[in-house]
Amino acid sequence: MNYKLTLLIILTASLLLGIIYIYIIPPWQSPDEPTHLEYAEVLAEGAPPWAPQPRPDLQEKIIASLDRHDYWRYVWVEKPEPLPTTFRETPFLFAAASQIGKNPPLYYLLSSLVLRLSPSLSVEGELYRLRIISLIFSVLTVGVVWACAAEIFGSSSPICPAAAGIIALLPQFMVIGTSVSPDPAVNLLGAVTIWLILRLQRRGFTLSRILILLLCYGIGLLVNYKFLILLPVLPGVVFIHLCFNPHRIISLKKLVLWSGGIGAILLLAYSGLVWYFPEIARIFVIRVNILYLTLSSFLKGNTLLPAGHWHWFNSELFKSFWLKYGWLKYELPSIFYLILQIASLAALAGIGIFVVRWITRFDKLTRRDREGVLTLLLYAVVALGSYYLFWGIKGANTTTQARHLFIVMPAWSILFIFGWCQYFPARFQKKVSIVIPAGFGILNVIAIFHIISTYKS
Repeated sequence: MNYKLTLLIILTASLLLGIIYIYIIPPWQSPDEPTHLEYAEVLAEGAPPWAPQPRPDLQEKIIASLDRHDYWRYVWVEKPEPLPTTFRETPFLFAAASQIGKNPPLYYLLSSLVLRLSPSLSVEGELYRLRIISLIFSVLTVGVVWACAAEIFGSSSPICPAAAGIIALLPQFMVIGTSVSPDPAVNLLGAVTIWLILRLQRRGFTLSRILILLLCYGIGLLVNYKFLILLPVLPGVVFIHLCFNPHRIISLKKLVLWSGGIGAILLLAYSGLVWYFPEIARIFVIRVNILYLTLSSFLKGNTLLPAGHWHWFNSELFKSFWLKYGWLKYELPSIFYLILQIASLAALAGIGIFVVRWITRFDKLTRRDREGVLTLLLYAVVALGSYYLFWGIKGANTTTQARHLFIVMPAWSILFIFGWCQYFPARFQKKVSIVIPAGFGILNVIAIFHIISTYKS
C-alpha cells in the first residue's frame, strides 16, 4: 500500500477516534479543564495576554456548569450546598484554582480567537469547540510522529505506520489530546522539535536551520512552561551528532563563536521578555526556582519521602501513561496494567538487544539510523528524568500524571515498536508492526466501553 494512503488512513482513523473520545468524556472530566477554559474566556473578553486577571463571574458560570454535569460524582466529593462562586472555594478544584499566572498565554490567546468566532455560545459549547481544536493538534502530532520515524528508517519502513498508530491508539494520549488544555499544542510542538533535530542530523546544522529550531523552542515555551524540559537535550544532541560525524567536527574557534551567538540570542530573547512582559517571564522563573529548591532540599537530605513513596510514584506514573481516566481516578483492571508492564519491559529489553548488537557490530542499521535512535533515547531519558526531579523527589502528595511525558511522544512510540522489532528477523517487521498497534486498538476498545462509558452512565 502506498505510504501516503496509509498515513491518510491513520490520520482519518485518529480523527474519528478523537471525536468518539470528545463525545464520551463528560464535560470537565479531563485535568484542569475548568481553569483552562476560564483563562481562554478572560482573553476572549479583551484582557491583555501579558497581564490577565481571574474573573469570579466567569468562574461562577463554569461552576454552575460543573453542577449541571454531575462533576461532584465524578471527582468523588460531596456536592457543596450552596454552590461556591469561585474556584478557590470549590471542592477538589481548589488545589489548582487558576492557570492565570501559572501558564504562558500563547495557547489561551489562540483559544480566545476561536471563542470570539461565536461569542454567544454556552459554556459547554465553548468547551467542546476548544476540545475540537485540541483534537486537531493531536492528529497533527500523529502525522509528525510518522515523519520522525521516516527521518530515521525511511518512509517505506513499517515502523512509520506502527509508530503513528501506537500514538493514535494510546488511550491516555487521546484523553489528554481531546481536552481543553495547552498539552495537545505543546505535544505537537515537542514532536515538531524532535523532527527538526532528526532532519538537521541528516542535512547538517547550519546557522539558519538552528535559528528555525530556536524559533520553535521559543513558540513552545510561550505555549507551556514544560517546554523547558527540552532545553537540556540540545547539548546532548550536538555531542551525539559530532560523535557520529567526526568529519564534521568544527574548529574550537567556530564552535565557541556559534555557542556564544546562540547564547546571546537566548539571552536577548529572555531579557526582552523580562523587560516588556515581566509577568510572563515570572512564570519561568518560578518553575526553575521550584526545581532548584526541590533538588537542593533533596541533596541536603531535607526531603522526607513517605514510606512506599517510590512504589506508589512509579505505579501511578505507569498507569497514567496508558489510561487512568477522569482526573486520574478510574483505572483499568490490574491484569491489564500487568500485561502492559510486560509489553513495556519487552520493548525496553529490545532496545538493550539493539545496543548489544551495535557494540558487537551485528546490527544492520546505518550510522545515521543509529544516531536517530540514540537521539530518541536521549529525549526519553531527559523527559523522564526531569519529571522525577521535579515531582518524584518532592515526596509531596500530588497526582502523578504521565501526560507531562507526552511532549516527547515520538521517542516513546518509535522506541516501543523498534524495541519489539529487535526480536524478529527483518522479514517479520511488517507483521510485528501490524500486531502491536492492533493490541493498542484492543486497549482502546477496553478503555472506551469498559472504563469511560461505564463511569459516564
